[in-house]
Amino acid sequence: MDGRRAAGERRAVEEHGHPDAEPGDGLALPPDTVGLLEGICTTRAIRRYRPEPVPDTVLRDVLFAATRAPSGSNRQPFRFLVLTDGPKAAAAKHLVGEAARRAWGVKRTADGYDRGSGVDDTSPKASMARTMEAYVDHLDEVPVLILPCLIRHREANPVEGGSIYPACQNLLLAARALGYGGVMTSWNLLADAELRSLLSIPDEVFVAAAITLGRPQGHQGPVRRRPLAELVYFDQWGGAAPFAHDPPGTRFTGAGPPPAPT
Repeated sequence: MDGRRAAGERRAVEEHGHPDAEPGDGLALPPDTVGLLEGICTTRAIRRYRPEPVPDTVLRDVLFAATRAPSGSNRQPFRFLVLTDGPKAAAAKHLVGEAARRAWGVKRTADGYDRGSGVDDTSPKASMARTMEAYVDHLDEVPVLILPCLIRHREANPVEGGSIYPACQNLLLAARALGYGGVMTSWNLLADAELRSLLSIPDEVFVAAAITLGRPQGHQGPVRRRPLAELVYFDQWGGAAPFAHDPPGTRFTGAGPPPAPT
């Protein structure tokens, strides 16, 4: 096959799909009731779920959205291991739950959640502690645990996350649009060997996160971040951006990385 013909076939596959693939025969996607910008600005980390299963149709929809994400050279090295209610799912949830409880115990002490404003039940710090405590205590019971994975084609490098984490955000945004919610964690890393053995995950696959998913007990709503002017620079590092003005009604948080040592 000459080079021009091979290039033409590659373009055809990219535009129309694999030559051996059949057209999709599943259900159409549901109507989108949340606008894109609204969804981006109101997709919270959901850690409390109703005790009800997530229908297969919803799993299909959110994972279809996830797999529409970009990846380097469109190789699509992402894979999603979905765990619901089988024996292996229960074991995997328990492994991640145990890891989460250990990690949260260390973080609670190190970050002083039981000191200062943390002892005031009305403070944001105390509220976060209660939320996290309930989340890790009941992580074994989440309706769905999804392990986003990356098939590595080369040595690990700082930019490889660009081929898996956009897909994770797509998943969470799609869940928001359908009345569901979730949160992405990295507690799977503390049980990596055990999860690999349990789920037969090959050595060349990087388990990039652990996402829990379900119908929220609470509600979605505007997320709080630092003021835009603190996060966006113009022309040079630290340069004030003339357009960095938050929309009316924006709520802020003082959370962020610790100050650099002086």
